[in-house]
Amino acid sequence: MHAKCHQNCQLHDNCDQCDYSAKHPSSLRKHKSTIHMGIRYPCDQCDYEATEKSHLKKHQESKHDGIRYPCNECEYAAANTQTLKNHKAAKHGGVGEGQFLCDLCDFVTSRRTNLKQHKASKHEGIRYPCDQCNYSAALTSNLKVHKDFMHKGIRYPCDYCEYIAPRKGDLRRHTAAMHEGIRYPCNQCKLAFTVKRQLKIHIESKHQGIKYPCDHCSYAATQKSSLKRHIITQHKKAVNTGADIRGVHGPS
Repeated sequence: MHAKCHQNCQLHDNCDQCDYSAKHPSSLRKHKSTIHMGIRYPCDQCDYEATEKSHLKKHQESKHDGIRYPCNECEYAAANTQTLKNHKAAKHGGVGEGQFLCDLCDFVTSRRTNLKQHKASKHEGIRYPCDQCNYSAALTSNLKVHKDFMHKGIRYPCDYCEYIAPRKGDLRRHTAAMHEGIRYPCNQCKLAFTVKRQLKIHIESKHQGIKYPCDHCSYAATQKSSLKRHIITQHKKAVNTGADIRGVHGPS
């Protein structure tokens, strides 16, 4: 071999478990850790789940610790560097064609109306109260569905069973899953699911071996929500300690 690689030569580190190829050993380690070892770092204060500790740290700083990143062109301060970048692009440097960026968070949309609805519901706290009960919606469309279903008695009954849906879309999904035989099969075993999320949970827990071990006993959950329920019910004193909970690859 040559002592030195030519200028255009690129060395790659290949994963021994799949076809992935990395330019740097650190990238390969991250790949194997997240894809094959199933390591996850969930936030103990919300539903966020990171594949790296650094990502979890950034999330906690911006969402829970109140750390801000000020703009050097105005008085705006962002919750994280990406939001600051979006703000500068939207307010000071323009945005890409067809892209509408929220200047308060990472939200990006191709429709101006979606951005307006997002900011109204997420940042301005605008709600649309029902005039017949205590319900309030973030969107007028959700309020309409609520009033149609709860107060006007509008229903979308299934032609094949007793199921009644509040929306046409819900009825279509129900019919497809329950009566038309639409399934999401696992490519690693014979099981099939009616909902994509169920398939994802199945693959992670049964085939990728992702587990969420309890820091206080030998219990290990297959879902983060199950671990949280376990800690709350079995280790109440640990709820407020900020225990480091992470998903790991369990024994096969």
